[in-house]
Amino acid sequence: MERALRILHLEDDPADAELVATTLAAEGLMCEFVRCSSRSQFVAAIDGAYDLILADFALPSFDGVSAQRIAHERRPDLPFVFVSGTIGEEVAIERLKDGATDYVLKQRLERLPSAVRRALDEARERHERRKAESEVRRLNAELEQRVVDRTAQLADAYRELEKRGAELHEAKAFLEDVVAASPSMIFRFDPNDLRTTYVSPNIGWLLGYTPDEVIGVPGFWERIIHPDDHDRVFGRLRAALDETVAQIEQEYRCRSKDGRYRWFFNLLRIEYDAAGLPTGILGYALDIADRRAAEAELHQASAFLDSIVEHLPAMIFVKDAADLRFVRFNRAGEDLLGLRRADLIGRTDRDLFPRQLADAFTEKDREVLRGREVMDIPEEIIATPKGGPRVLHTRKIPIFDAAGNAAYLLGISEDITERKAAEEDVRLARLEAERANRAKSDFLSRMSHDLRTPLNAVLGFAQLLEMDAVDGQQAEAVRQILKGGRLLLELINEVLDIARIEAGHLSLSPEPVAVGEVVHQVVDFVRPLGQTRGIAISADVAYDATLYVHLDRQRLKQILLNLVGNAVKYNHDGGSVRVSCEHRPGGRVLISVADTGAGIPPQKLGLLFQPFERLGAEETTVEGTGLGLAVSKALTEAMGGTIGARSTIDRGSTFWIEFGEVAGPSIASAAPIAVPIAEPARAAAGLILYIEDNQANVRLMERLLARREGVRLIHAPNGAAGLRAAKEAHPDLIFLDLHLPDVSGEELLRRLWADPDTRATPVAVLSADATPSQAQRLLTAGAIAYLTKPLEMARVLRLVDERLATRREVQGQGRCE
Repeated sequence: MERALRILHLEDDPADAELVATTLAAEGLMCEFVRCSSRSQFVAAIDGAYDLILADFALPSFDGVSAQRIAHERRPDLPFVFVSGTIGEEVAIERLKDGATDYVLKQRLERLPSAVRRALDEARERHERRKAESEVRRLNAELEQRVVDRTAQLADAYRELEKRGAELHEAKAFLEDVVAASPSMIFRFDPNDLRTTYVSPNIGWLLGYTPDEVIGVPGFWERIIHPDDHDRVFGRLRAALDETVAQIEQEYRCRSKDGRYRWFFNLLRIEYDAAGLPTGILGYALDIADRRAAEAELHQASAFLDSIVEHLPAMIFVKDAADLRFVRFNRAGEDLLGLRRADLIGRTDRDLFPRQLADAFTEKDREVLRGREVMDIPEEIIATPKGGPRVLHTRKIPIFDAAGNAAYLLGISEDITERKAAEEDVRLARLEAERANRAKSDFLSRMSHDLRTPLNAVLGFAQLLEMDAVDGQQAEAVRQILKGGRLLLELINEVLDIARIEAGHLSLSPEPVAVGEVVHQVVDFVRPLGQTRGIAISADVAYDATLYVHLDRQRLKQILLNLVGNAVKYNHDGGSVRVSCEHRPGGRVLISVADTGAGIPPQKLGLLFQPFERLGAEETTVEGTGLGLAVSKALTEAMGGTIGARSTIDRGSTFWIEFGEVAGPSIASAAPIAVPIAEPARAAAGLILYIEDNQANVRLMERLLARREGVRLIHAPNGAAGLRAAKEAHPDLIFLDLHLPDVSGEELLRRLWADPDTRATPVAVLSADATPSQAQRLLTAGAIAYLTKPLEMARVLRLVDERLATRREVQGQGRCE
């Protein structure tokens, strides 16, 4: 059913309005009228849905001209027809010029239906025209945008050139300039036979062909496209034509004129007519050889990196920064977790580990991403299905995108379970070694004490007997006791030295040492031994020679005493011993000890420095332990030197040691000043406290000090009694043993120093422990002297005389004797 026309009717006479409605209805026009007779009614109704406005020209309070202006402003597309009995022809023409659609005189209402139809047709045509124009504008805008987006400007320019003959030359020149400057090759070909209808001149430097060699040549593109790409390229083009596809993109290789293939990116725009038939194909090809080479290089580098990552023994994983889901895992990660990569990718820690452990991992991940810094986690323990608990050393690294935002989290986890176990084994072994070393140290200290303590009584009482006036036979017996005891002491010292060196407990105090001075001291000491057998001992080096080595002075003297002593011991009566020094290349000093003895067979030279090896001398009357050379070798090497020997049968042997030379002191040391020992007659009286638990040692000290009439000795058997006696008796000198039943002598020394009542009392340590480091520690702790057992009785008396003679007024620097 046809819709009724909605008409806004401006009319003040109801009869005229009824006549208009009747006239239109009589012509078959179904109308719905909205009548108004004033300006206010017209303005209120104008915005309604109407197909037409009919207006009387003259109304009592309003007029048609004003109504036309309002309608033109508010509803310019709405047809406006004047229906009036008073409008003149000139006025009507003026109204038509101002936009009225038509006018009808009330006296000729039979024209009204045709005027209404014509007005509606014109309005409809205007609407359709405007709609078409709008659609054309929209299509043009869309086409232009598609041209911009799909690089179709050249195609539009080409079509425009065909349309604009007058501008052909200028537009063609412009297009050629654009194409010449483009890195892309532009071409156009017929979709039916694929013959080229246009190709840009830059095909010359891209493929080596001229446009004339391409345009119109049948099968050109089929021939130059690589055989491996041919079916794919043309198969896709045929499919696009069959399916009316507007655009396709491909990458393929083309053979240049010199026979080489180059990679191109190709974009084809297929044009169709209204019937959907292809009319032309426009394309451009961009040389992507460099890009493909870069992609190949990148692929190779990526494959190389992937190979490295896959074969690394450490677990490598990558998580997405947004949700911390795994996006990559290497083979080591699969092996460690016992899961396939497909079961790991896309999952989170909570999918793989217990919640508490997963939450800890997640918190650390978030901390790395927030802090934007690498996190090193020395140890973290995870449970694995096959390997049980594993200890990992993990580094977590944030990976940023081009905008600087954290995009991924890289994790590198090294399984250090075996290493930690090995470290634990090493730690336990080290603890065991330290325990063994402590046990060895304790053993050495105990052996030193236990061996020297009984010797102290033997040699001590023998020295007292030697001091007394005895007859010839008794004196000889005493000398034999002293000789045997001192030989035993030498053996003990050498055995303990060997043990200390093997245990790594050898204590050295290196300093610049004048070689000439030590050599002369040793020669002077040994010379009396040689004189008894007529052996001449000489030193071929000046006492003040400027030869210095950086060594422990006492150990150097010990080595030389052994070498020179052996040279005398194994020499012929009336022979000679010569000690010499010389510079060697490389800043070295060589000290040689040459004798005129029987010599050593060549086959035995290799045994010289073996412990307890005497090379058959044990079958002779020459006494010895076989340890001296072994100790000398160990001491020499411990101080960075070398030792060796050469020998000729019946002509003698030469032993040598070599050390690095150093610069001597800038100011020469003063010559030692001889300090006279106080004579017993001038010895001062005083009280001495002896803290000692060994009764033999106490009786020995009592017998020794009985030689000083003014000296009184009191005895304390343990530390507590000794501390009490020191506070109550105020002795002038304390002799302190280190091995006491209730407290160590070292601890007791600290207590004596800490107590104001005993701090000023001098303390001399008498110990069978000859460890140099311990002696130095006790001297540093406040002892005035450290005397090792077996004691030299004369030295003990000298110490007593010196201390008691000064009555505590002189507190000299501690010394170790």
